[in-house]
Amino acid sequence: MRQPRQTLDASTLNRNILSALQLEVDLGTQALTRGEADAAVTFFQSALSKLTPDQPFYDHLIHNLLLSYVAVTHKLFADGNEELALKFVNSALALELKGEMSQDTVFRQRFADVFQGLSVYLFKNAKFDLSVQCVRKAISINDHPANYVNLVNALSASGQPARLSDFTTEITHEQLGRHLFIACVPKSASSFLKTLLLDLTGYRDMFSVFAAGQSEHELDLPTIREFAHLDTVTQQHCRASD
Repeated sequence: MRQPRQTLDASTLNRNILSALQLEVDLGTQALTRGEADAAVTFFQSALSKLTPDQPFYDHLIHNLLLSYVAVTHKLFADGNEELALKFVNSALALELKGEMSQDTVFRQRFADVFQGLSVYLFKNAKFDLSVQCVRKAISINDHPANYVNLVNALSASGQPARLSDFTTEITHEQLGRHLFIACVPKSASSFLKTLLLDLTGYRDMFSVFAAGQSEHELDLPTIREFAHLDTVTQQHCRASD
C-alpha cells in the first residue's frame, strides 16, 4: 500500500541526512513497486536508522518496512525457503508504531490489516503458531471484531489455548471472578439446578446471551467481558462448537 507523501521538517534534520533519507525512501519505494522486496528492506532499514520516533515520517517508514518484510516472506515461501521466510515474519512482529501516527485510527487500522493478511497467509501455509502471533499483533494494534474470527481459527488449528489478553486487556487473571456454567438442553431440570447453585454459592445469576430472542447457543463476548470480575452462575442451552 503506497503511503501519501509526507513533508519533512528540515529544521529537525541535518541537510545531508535529509538528502540521504529522501534518496533511500525513494529507492525503497521504487524497489517495492518493482517487486524487489529484499532491496526495499535494505533501503527502508537504512532510512529508519537515521530517524527517531519523535521525528516526521518514522511510522510511515515502519509501515513501508512491514510491507517489504511481508513481500519478502511471500517470495521466500514461493521459493521453498521457509526457514528464512519465518525469520522475516519474526522481524515483522517486532515492528512497533511509536511516532505521531500511532494515534491515528485509520493509519493503525491499515497497519493492523497487514498483520491480519500475514496471519491468513501463514494459516494457509500451515504455520499455525505464527498465524496466531500475527493475528494477536493485529488485535493489539486495532481491536476489530473481524480479527477474532481469524484468531479462533488459528488457535483451533494450532492447538493452543486462548489467553485472557486475546479478548480483553481491561481485567487481569487476579481480578477474574468464579463462574459456574450449566450447558444444558431444554427440559433437563437445568433451571432447578441453577437455582440450587445460586442459593448454595451466593453467586450472581448471569445470562451470557445478548438479549432474549437471540441465538442462545453462543456466548456473547461483550457480556462475558462485562461480568468477568463477578462470581456468576449461568444456565444456557448449548450446542457443540469450538
